Amino acid sequence: MTTETERQRNFREKMYGAGFKQTAVWVKRKEERYIKNMKRDDFMKRLGKITSGWNERDLSELYNLIIKIASAKKGVIRLRETE
Repeated sequence: MTTETERQRNFREKMYGAGFKQTAVWVKRKEERYIKNMKRDDFMKRLGKITSGWNERDLSELYNLIIKIASAKKGVIRLRETE
């Protein structure tokens, strides 16, 4: 039987082997409003409100980060399906 620590280590090694790296993201403890099944339009509206007034460079960095996160999530889902 595999312990939780071993399972996590194996998963981390599998992810590193697939070309991913682990990062930490800090979020507020109390969410303003949690939408269980958020739609793309709702996401875009909230993103527009949050980023109003940002310059083009900062917006570009944010968009690229969101794309990287979505790509990584897709990779994680694919790896979980192979377990």
